[in-house]
Amino acid sequence: MGGVGLCSGLHFPAALGVWRVRTVPGDERKMAAAAGRKPRILIVDDSEMTARIIEADLVSKGFEVHIADSADKATKIILKKQTRPDLVLLDVRMPNVNGEQFCRFIKSNSLFKGIKVLLCSGENIEELQRICREAGADGYVPKDAVLGHLVAKELNPVASGAE
Repeated sequence: MGGVGLCSGLHFPAALGVWRVRTVPGDERKMAAAAGRKPRILIVDDSEMTARIIEADLVSKGFEVHIADSADKATKIILKKQTRPDLVLLDVRMPNVNGEQFCRFIKSNSLFKGIKVLLCSGENIEELQRICREAGADGYVPKDAVLGHLVAKELNPVASGAE
């Protein structure tokens, strides 16, 4: 079973669509629209292929997407108001500063208080939930759910459009 979940243990089935489920109260699209721009997502993943696959899907859904392959590069994007994201999709397992550490940095900095963080990982669900709770993330997305959903959509566009 794949999908998007809250750190509190709630889990939404993938049939709802990976990117259509809000993980926390509030509507990032409305906030971005009020600011006169598309909702902004930052993908932080050391796998360029994974990041590009997710980016293509999000751009097709109307999001402005930025990609960073490290916490250092992500910090530079977050610090600039012009590129500061509404949501960070953060890989848990990265070299140097991992996703858990970087999530703590974002959540502990008052400058970034409006940024939502979703952890994304190939870890088993129980481990991902634990990391999510301990890091203070807003939710999680298992990588198999994200990539499986996108591959299925490419292989069977008619069936995936029926979600």
